[in-house]
Amino acid sequence: MRYLIRYSFLSLLLLAAANSRLAGQSPADSLSLYLVLIDELVKAENFEQAQIEAVNLQMLLDRRLAPWPAPAVRLLSEIYAHNEDEDSAIRFLAAASASAGREPNLESRLRLLDALATAFNRWNLPEKALEMRQQMTITKDSLAEREHREALLAVRQEMDSLSHLRQREIREQSRYIRLETGKALLAAAVVALVFLALALANRRAAARWRKRLAKKELELEFLRSDRFTSTLPETPAVEQTAAIAEPYTQQGFYSPVGNRPDKTALLIEPNRQIVLYLKSLLSDRFEVETAGTASEGLQVATNHMPDLIVCDAVLNGQTGIELVRKIKLSDRTNHIPIILLTERFGNEGKLDALRAGADAWFSRPVLDNEFDDQVRRLLDARKASHEQFARFIHLYFSENRIPINDPFLAQTVQLIDQYLGDPDFMADDLARKMQLHKQHYFKKLQALTGKEPIQLIREMRLEKAKALLEKRAGTPQAIAELVGFSSTGTFALAFKEYFGENTSLLQMPNK
Repeated sequence: MRYLIRYSFLSLLLLAAANSRLAGQSPADSLSLYLVLIDELVKAENFEQAQIEAVNLQMLLDRRLAPWPAPAVRLLSEIYAHNEDEDSAIRFLAAASASAGREPNLESRLRLLDALATAFNRWNLPEKALEMRQQMTITKDSLAEREHREALLAVRQEMDSLSHLRQREIREQSRYIRLETGKALLAAAVVALVFLALALANRRAAARWRKRLAKKELELEFLRSDRFTSTLPETPAVEQTAAIAEPYTQQGFYSPVGNRPDKTALLIEPNRQIVLYLKSLLSDRFEVETAGTASEGLQVATNHMPDLIVCDAVLNGQTGIELVRKIKLSDRTNHIPIILLTERFGNEGKLDALRAGADAWFSRPVLDNEFDDQVRRLLDARKASHEQFARFIHLYFSENRIPINDPFLAQTVQLIDQYLGDPDFMADDLARKMQLHKQHYFKKLQALTGKEPIQLIREMRLEKAKALLEKRAGTPQAIAELVGFSSTGTFALAFKEYFGENTSLLQMPNK
């Protein structure tokens, strides 16, 4: 009875506000009364009448083209849920989502988006909820940028005020005491130093923001790329990671007809006829570069870092064995597989290959089938090493970690693990700490693992996040920040696409 009297009073008040110009109430006051009325109906458990008033409220907001308030979203979602009216709920949520962009106040928009995300989750619409979370991230960035601009403007105004006051003081002092000129100059120098310090701090802050923006753009580009979306099949995580490292087709290493090969081979051979013959064996799967001397071959190998090198043991009187040894001893090129061509047979030819550190050797004349099989074995070995590294990354943060023998890869993984919590740590920083040129480092890492640096950093962050979630080490939000994700929404999307499951599922207690 009490709720009925209160509902009748509020209905009369709304009717008076709507029909009387003397009521003097603003649209915000009318909206507040509507919300109070609907809330009272919910408390009275009169959900049918509450839904009627909810429809009237929606018509009022549509007529005024006004954004939905966050309390209205939560209240109407509860009403539709109690009445089990899913169609009406979806329509009202769609209208409320469309109105979010009309909300000029960023704080109100943030509250509205949060309420919509909660409502979409309640109605089992995770895609819409994720979209609202992404818009919340954008709104938060806008708020942070606005606060940064306001703070910078306040600092500038304060600096202008200090500078103006100091100049006026100097002018007044110069009228009476000429001996204070030195002190005035000293004060001006101090002000200039403070200004320079603030300018330097502002420049560093701007550079940090630019770096974060570039990182977000790289994350979005990576999420849209085929390399990342290829991890979506519902297979175990090891198979997903191995699929990323797969550099060849199921039939072998032959490129599709009409496509340009994506790998390069270097022939270090002075004999033109042998060069033409070897080119015919390699050109269907490699872009072939040639060099006729040891110095030219060493320069091409160092600058271009090919995927395969075929070198003659004798180069116009010079020894190719020494050249191969130099390539294998260089940190930049020691990962490149090398085939040595020699005139010796049996153990003598094998001894030449061992002395040079070559991966395979052939006695001339080279037979096409045997050469083709040997190249296939080298490329298959590279593919197997990619799969082994993918398994190593998958188990790196578990108790079943396996060792890795390559010092280059071990140092790379240790550096990434060391800076995993830094959201600004990117591929360029990794190459710089490895003391290699960015292009050379990227190419070597791609050859050894089948992964680009940004992809490897992302996978290690996600693998560590999964290990922490499985151990119940914290909330998904805290773990996202711990592994270097600046946005919880980006972390949830990346985790879902990489592992095929939500972060919240790993937080559920075992039954």
